[in-house]
Amino acid sequence: MRILQVLPHLSKGGAERVVVELSNSLIHGGHEVTLLLAFPVDPDLNQQFLDEKVRVQFLSAISKNRILLYLKTPFHILRSWKDLKTYDVIHCHLTFGLVFGSFISLYRKITRTKNLRLIATCHVVGVGISRTRRIINERLSYFFDVFALMAQDTQWRNFISVKKKSNIHVVVNGITTNVMKGKLKESRNKPLWTVGSISRLQKERKPWLFLEVFAELHDLMNGQVRFVLGGEGPERANLIGLSEKLNLRGSLSMPGLIQDPEIFLDDLDLYIALNVEEVTGIAGLEAVFSGIPTVSIQLSPTYKKGANDWIWSDQDPQIVAREIARLLGNPRKLAEVVKDQHRVAIRDYSIERMRDGYLNLYSK
Repeated sequence: MRILQVLPHLSKGGAERVVVELSNSLIHGGHEVTLLLAFPVDPDLNQQFLDEKVRVQFLSAISKNRILLYLKTPFHILRSWKDLKTYDVIHCHLTFGLVFGSFISLYRKITRTKNLRLIATCHVVGVGISRTRRIINERLSYFFDVFALMAQDTQWRNFISVKKKSNIHVVVNGITTNVMKGKLKESRNKPLWTVGSISRLQKERKPWLFLEVFAELHDLMNGQVRFVLGGEGPERANLIGLSEKLNLRGSLSMPGLIQDPEIFLDDLDLYIALNVEEVTGIAGLEAVFSGIPTVSIQLSPTYKKGANDWIWSDQDPQIVAREIARLLGNPRKLAEVVKDQHRVAIRDYSIERMRDGYLNLYSK
């Protein structure tokens, strides 16, 4: 198949990492993949990890105002329509991709193009996005043959039920397992534990929840723990101020953008992820595949723990901190968690499982 992946850029982020992993896996499976990006960013962020057989194109040579990019999109599609309609699948990601795909849907209808399959992935389920952005995702889902969710929460479940949407499917994230260390870390009693996470420091990601967990855990463990919060974003200054109020400055480090997650994770004894129901993010998967025991902050406010929970989670930062303290105080239990999570990740969250899920949607 000839497949076009559309997204704004390849900066650091879970959605961008998913597109890179998926594109590489499709190439290895014998498919032809092209990435259409709105504009280029530093290739060291994610583009360097693309297979050399993946073609990369840009809508604009430089970063432009978002509105101008959206205004430019229909004209680009019109000029490129002869080439665009030769693809078997156009797979769109993030808001720019959704807008691009919506225009493709209109052109496809006007020109009566029947052989082009139009797919979109929503990467922001349960992340605390604004009501406006969520409505945009819901409304634009009507333009696509398939609208894939990387997880499902109560809001999407209700939308699917009320609107009787049959084109919405769930394909959970997966990553390449062999990029991480194969051996699991040995759990043992330590005089000082290191607990951390990687996150975009944006309001929608609620990064202050990590600091609330850190503060409670610091008290529970009598200061015998240090914390690392990797990532960059507009909430950084607010988080530094909050860390002072919570008396964390002496035990918290915020190293900024993490270029190599493997090096970051190698220093951790436990990772705190963000979960949407039973599904965790890309950074959480990286931690599990690295042999780091992982506990999650649950972002879905109505979710109740169930049989599918392979990563323990709770909405309350204090309860999360208590679970972490319990695990760190029991090395044998910590080792069991590592092995159990690693087994489930290999079975259910591999890149092959994600790729096959999308190929199934592509070829329906």
